[in-house]
Amino acid sequence: MKRPSGITIIAILFIGLALLSLLWSGLVFGLGGLESLFGGLFGAENVAAAGTSRAWSGFVGILAGGVQLVVAFGLLAMKRWAWYLALAGVGLNVVQGVAGLFVSGPIALMCGALGLLVPAGMLVYLLLPSIRMAFGLR
Repeated sequence: MKRPSGITIIAILFIGLALLSLLWSGLVFGLGGLESLFGGLFGAENVAAAGTSRAWSGFVGILAGGVQLVVAFGLLAMKRWAWYLALAGVGLNVVQGVAGLFVSGPIALMCGALGLLVPAGMLVYLLLPSIRMAFGLR
């Protein structure tokens, strides 16, 4: 079956997000590592601990970016496992966005609601019967 154009768009979005995640997380990882190193060298334990935390955060972001890249290419190849991973990733974004709506002020609430439109739309699209069928799911 031919790849639906919406899947191509979602895959391109995943590639873009992966590249941004890899760039930003690489920066956070590198700067966190330097902060940890220099904090340790100069006896600033609080700075070293914060740097270590940032470095780990960057490392996790690099892993997430790598997974997003794998999902994107899996979607382009119409692999069933990529549909499951994309569904899980988009679903987690929706849950995280909804949870974030309740912990901030009114402006963040409005911005967060607008930011939920794209992942929610992707989630609905991935769950359409025709898209599920294109990936060989019932």
